[in-house]
Amino acid sequence: MLKHIQSFASYIDFLNNHFCDLSVDNRYRIKKIKSFKSAYYKLRRLNTDPIRPILFSLYAINAGRPAIDPVIFIRSFVLMKLLKYVSIDAWCTDLKHDQLLQFLVGTFDPPSVASHHDFINRIMNDNPSLKSLFPKGRFSKKNHAIMKKNEKWENYTDEDTHSLYLKYKNGAEFDRYRDTYTIERIFNLLAVQPSFQKGIIAKDSMNISGDGTCLHIHASPYGNKVEDAPIADINYRYSAPDANWGWDSDLEQWYFGFTIYNLTYHNKILKIDLPLYLTLGYASDHDALTSFTATARLLDIAPNLKPNFMCFDSAMDAAYFHQFLREKDIIPIIDWNKRNNPKFNPYAKYEGLNENGIPVCSQGHVMVRDGYDNSKKATKYRCPFITGKIDSCPLFGKCTKSNYGRVVKVYDKTNYKLFGPVPYHSDKWKEMYKNRTSTERINNRILNDYGLHKMHIRNRSKNVFFTLIIGICIHLDAWDKLEKSTE
Repeated sequence: MLKHIQSFASYIDFLNNHFCDLSVDNRYRIKKIKSFKSAYYKLRRLNTDPIRPILFSLYAINAGRPAIDPVIFIRSFVLMKLLKYVSIDAWCTDLKHDQLLQFLVGTFDPPSVASHHDFINRIMNDNPSLKSLFPKGRFSKKNHAIMKKNEKWENYTDEDTHSLYLKYKNGAEFDRYRDTYTIERIFNLLAVQPSFQKGIIAKDSMNISGDGTCLHIHASPYGNKVEDAPIADINYRYSAPDANWGWDSDLEQWYFGFTIYNLTYHNKILKIDLPLYLTLGYASDHDALTSFTATARLLDIAPNLKPNFMCFDSAMDAAYFHQFLREKDIIPIIDWNKRNNPKFNPYAKYEGLNENGIPVCSQGHVMVRDGYDNSKKATKYRCPFITGKIDSCPLFGKCTKSNYGRVVKVYDKTNYKLFGPVPYHSDKWKEMYKNRTSTERINNRILNDYGLHKMHIRNRSKNVFFTLIIGICIHLDAWDKLEKSTE
């Protein structure tokens, strides 16, 4: 039963009213020790009011025992990661005995370690149990061959991407029953939307990049045999039953765990990378499929974010993904997958186009690009003689009666991958594609700077939870940098 959630104004009052109650040592720590001083000001900016309706919906109103204020847990976990703790138990032990930590969280009666774990289970709609038994060899690796150097695991088909296109082309409202939806909404309201309102995320010409990274977990894929199992053939217990095998192309080895996927915005002026959407998939999930799901869910959960461009590497080079983005008025900046046939010319099947996809006139001259018609979704090309690219043409005045010269339009719908407003590998394409490195930096911040790897979490829901808590911390870091830049 939840009767009360502390408002943001009440939290600020708590900080102001109880600061003088802190010991001299604790006041010194908050004023002079960088980590505590930084955390103090960051938490003062974290307005939890927008998520109060979500938190109320997780509890019974008039039944059960009184519940601990859930915003206390939100602040507790955020502070835990701001101070770079990697163990919930160690954090709760310090929280229990450290008056300054209690002050920063907003209560001098902190919740127990068990309550912290229960809160994660509640918010993730999870009921973890290691009592479930499975057959031996649930995570067998016997069919996994060693990939060649720099080779990717192409474990999907065009039918898979077509299925996702049909699933998400009209939106992702039906997909809100997933177990991660609540924490994703909290991340969006606590971090993404304030960053958007502060102007750190641009409203115009928004360029978002996406990529995945491997999350190796410290769990045995072989399980432990249970001697007195009720069913003889179902007698193995696994500490990470929802993980599986995937290929780590950087380390060139198979790994057991999950895949973290992020959609990130890069602010060039402030040199800030901000995750807009974070999710955790199976290790076996291919980025081409995860990109579909993540993009559709981002557009649903944050409809006010209207990306103009989205950058992905060649793993996401799928025809239906190109089409999906274009139908959402997003221009894909995606590297082409040339691993299967690097010398293949994709334009060869289109009559009248050269190897770069540019129309060639009847005299064999390459026509000149003359802008993009956004209303018709077509690129316009003009006569090279009229535009001064060649000195003469024997067919001038014969191939068209217009003084404007012959015009050819290449429509995007012919092939959304090959044709569009930003030609593949053009100067503009290359400049925009540089933004994709922001995803690699975000992956590094999650795994290493904020120590998700060091937490040694095996459970999927806890990994998702802490990935998004870390995402909130990254936004808090950005707000801190923004404020310092304006001082």
